[in-house]
Amino acid sequence: MKLKDNKLEIAILVVAAILIGGVGNLFKAPVQKALQNSDISFEMIRPKSVLAALFDLGGREVSRNYVNPFGNKKAEDKATTPNAEDKTKQAAAAAAKTAAKKAEDKKADAEKKSETEVRVVDAGPGFKAGSDDLSTGAGAGGAVAQAGAGAATDKANKETDKNAMTANQWRSLVLGQPTKENVNKMVVAFMEQELTDAEFYGIVKELLQNSNAETQALGLSAASTFYTATAFNTVASSYKGFSADMQTKAMAYLLGYANAGRLGALASSLKSSDVEVVNLAAQVVVKGYNSAKEGTATSQGNRFRGDAFTNALGNYTQFVTLFTELSQNSQSSEIASIANSALSQIQSGVASL
Repeated sequence: MKLKDNKLEIAILVVAAILIGGVGNLFKAPVQKALQNSDISFEMIRPKSVLAALFDLGGREVSRNYVNPFGNKKAEDKATTPNAEDKTKQAAAAAAKTAAKKAEDKKADAEKKSETEVRVVDAGPGFKAGSDDLSTGAGAGGAVAQAGAGAATDKANKETDKNAMTANQWRSLVLGQPTKENVNKMVVAFMEQELTDAEFYGIVKELLQNSNAETQALGLSAASTFYTATAFNTVASSYKGFSADMQTKAMAYLLGYANAGRLGALASSLKSSDVEVVNLAAQVVVKGYNSAKEGTATSQGNRFRGDAFTNALGNYTQFVTLFTELSQNSQSSEIASIANSALSQIQSGVASL
């Protein structure tokens, strides 16, 4: 088939092409005009000044990191999770920080602690006094036991040699705030040898001579913790100023010296120049002698501690010689009279042994 035979078809195709081109040009013209009048640019931003050109990324290499959203999630987590070594270092740092904080808190607590520190050590036989010894006295045994228990607990957590109080500090504390707790602390401090006999019993005597009955009772409680000549003398020298109730309690304590293990302290008290002390010591000797003669006890002693109470007539032979010397050689007529009276009450019985 020749081209001449298809003239009609070719003409139709040409006309169709012209129509399509014309329609396209018709719709394209408004769009092109709008784009020309618009400030919008669809081109990539380019620097428009010499200075900006310095920051142009053109021709430079750019580091890219492509993340596959369908990759292995566990591998990525592992890459971002600290390893065991890092965890160990972090834990060690945290522990060190915690330890430092605790040390600072402990130091702050130590600075806030009271200077009135309580400590307990084993005392000699002359210092020991149990509940039985004090049951007839001012009831100090229980109080001292409580103080000792509290001191034993505190001792494990305190530095005992740094905050010891002076005698003047103890005096200010006890006389300024005469409470059972403060007195018991002072007793323990005396056991620790932080106070001398003169310092301790000087404070106790001020308590005993106070006009307040409760304060006197605290002084008796402190003194009756011990069975020594100094303790006896301190209580006896203040005896006259006590109320009737206090005198009863004080005498109950003094009669505790009528024990074989305490008669030596009683003999020392008889050598005092204080008439009242000698008078009460002589009374205790006579009452102890009569109790031994009758087979009774003036005090229960402290069987729980293991030192059984003993009060035999044979223990009073030493007082015959002592009363004889006092009656003949004492410069005080009152003391000589007291010694002579006591000697007449025990001499015949002891001599018959």
